[in-house]
Amino acid sequence: MNRRFFLNRAAVCAASLSFIPRTRSPQHVIFIVNGGGARKKDYYEDPAISPNIGRLAGEGFVFEEDHCERVSSHDAAFSELLRGRELRPGDPAFPTILDYLGNGFQIQSLDMIPLIMPQYRPRIVVCRRMSHDIGHTGYEKYLRAVKATDAAVGRVFRWVKGHPYFSRNTAIVIRPEFGRDDEVNAHGDLHHSQGFYYTHRVASIFWGPGFNRGVDKKTVISRLDMAPTLARIFNVDASYAQGRVVPGLFTSPDAPRPPIAPG
Repeated sequence: MNRRFFLNRAAVCAASLSFIPRTRSPQHVIFIVNGGGARKKDYYEDPAISPNIGRLAGEGFVFEEDHCERVSSHDAAFSELLRGRELRPGDPAFPTILDYLGNGFQIQSLDMIPLIMPQYRPRIVVCRRMSHDIGHTGYEKYLRAVKATDAAVGRVFRWVKGHPYFSRNTAIVIRPEFGRDDEVNAHGDLHHSQGFYYTHRVASIFWGPGFNRGVDKKTVISRLDMAPTLARIFNVDASYAQGRVVPGLFTSPDAPRPPIAPG
């Protein structure tokens, strides 16, 4: 038997007797897009509505001021989120984060995560849930959709944390396409209109190895920053993206850190 192999194998076995360490950076990312528009007021700021996302956020890093520009078109907002570029007529088909990483899936149901991850071990799974757009037909229906998403996130969160392999090297990232209006209208509906704070500002949540823990209440990031940030996890350059790698997220000592507001 090769001596180096023997020593490495012995070291791994000895470590496994005490604990299973987490990797320094994620090898897999589950990117959950609250499609249809969801207010941070509901999925992040109110633990009574979204207790599971609240627990995940409490163990991760949150940017509370993530700016959304395209709030009238779901497809445009989603495209810009995945590409890190403004969508303009006549532009070529710029690569998405799935193209940059070269090994991933786009799905609609979070319940597929425990099936896809062990079989394919993809770098990234993008789950776009469109159920929140039911807010156009009633606020109570929208709240039920938010709670259902939170329950599904909770199942994924528990599955990842309990898995002997993925618990060590998997990140979960949550960010809606955009938010929704500050107020329910006179008809009892909740739209996503220009000019409302909660439509244009959402919270982005990052949980997993290699991320700092805390809350940044001041730094304004953008939907164009998501693709280069996710690519940075794998040391891939999202060369066509117009956004930046968000500051203060990664634990690398040379990463820039923004000021974190207390409390």
